[in-house]
Amino acid sequence: MSKLEHSYLQLIDVILNHPREQEINILNANSKLVNQEFISCLMSVGEKLRQSNNIDSAERLIGLAGKLLQLQKTNTSNTRRKEYFEFLMNLLQQISNRTDSQQIYSLIRSNQDKFDHNTTKILKYWANETILSVNVQQQRAIANDLVNLGNIVSSYPAGDKSNNIEMAIVCYEAALKPYKPINFPKDWAMIQSNLGNAYRDRILGSRQENIEQALVTYQLSLEVITEEKYPYLWGNLQRNIGIAYTYRIKGNKAKNIEQAITSYNRALSAHTLADHPNDWAASHNNLGDIYPNRLVGDKAENIETAIDHLERALEIFTLTNNPHRWAMLQNNLGNAFQSRINGDKGKNIERSISHYQNALSIHTLEKFPYNWAMLNNNLGGAYRHRVKGEKEENKSQALSFLNKALLVYTQDKFPRQWSEIQHNISNIG
Repeated sequence: MSKLEHSYLQLIDVILNHPREQEINILNANSKLVNQEFISCLMSVGEKLRQSNNIDSAERLIGLAGKLLQLQKTNTSNTRRKEYFEFLMNLLQQISNRTDSQQIYSLIRSNQDKFDHNTTKILKYWANETILSVNVQQQRAIANDLVNLGNIVSSYPAGDKSNNIEMAIVCYEAALKPYKPINFPKDWAMIQSNLGNAYRDRILGSRQENIEQALVTYQLSLEVITEEKYPYLWGNLQRNIGIAYTYRIKGNKAKNIEQAITSYNRALSAHTLADHPNDWAASHNNLGDIYPNRLVGDKAENIETAIDHLERALEIFTLTNNPHRWAMLQNNLGNAFQSRINGDKGKNIERSISHYQNALSIHTLEKFPYNWAMLNNNLGGAYRHRVKGEKEENKSQALSFLNKALLVYTQDKFPRQWSEIQHNISNIG
């Protein structure tokens, strides 16, 4: 039984042990648990009670489930859909007006209650219907706004990350309709590239299938974005392909990692330090991230190579001029020092912890929940292997960090990360 199922059963027990007139107060106090799964649980428990001849309690729970279903329908009534639609149209208008991305993020944050899977469903219907009902010029204008919306929501650091990516996929797939490869090859290829990024980072669905879809989409883009015609864009594509191969599940792992390294080095051939310093630093960061996991060559040497790449990237991504990228580098350095073989193990772990703590100064729970959870997970691993300090205290710290990560990495939204953390917790305990 999952923690969530246990919580549902506890809530049902509370309801049955209180008078009917207190039901609404109990549900309001536990509103985060009141969802479709809870309603299903009510009906399931009610049916079991009916079978055991506890008719009064059974009818009470099944009746409550019916009321909640009716309320759920009301919540998605025309009035609510209108609110979602008006927010969505306002959002697209701001994007069409070229409003600054930080202001767009502020608008989303202030309407977070209308920025969920319902928004994505409404957007999908509206985009696909509208883009087919207007003239060619209007189609392209809408497509451009959708691409910009996709870029913004895929980079939005807060909210439901899985839904943000789903919305981006909806945007890019709708935007492809007016941009055919024969008439608009570059635009078509750029949208394919963005779609590839979204599938690569997708949380819903099969991880393996999403990565394979991303690679197929990148290859489509490479039919147009060649090194000769568009060297800078080609370099971006190579870096993104490298990331996809880093995550790839299908095929031989060692070969996938070598392919990723090859792609990152191709990106560096197009993105020199002199001409494209930020892109140059990004590829060095990617190389620093993957070398500790390399299966070819000497492991100790690979980790030293990783540290060298990451320290090069820090020449460009400083705390002052790019705090977000700096924090990502700090995380990757933390990973490298945690797995380092050369040098003193105790000092390497302390260095690792220091880098993770540096990153947490930027990647807070409020602004970067996903990254915050990742860092807490990594700190849990570092404290688990810590040499300095008392063993029991380090175990306690490790468990504390891992449980913090679970505040974001919930079983329903991030099942893979949730499962990994559960495994790590069991190993510590």
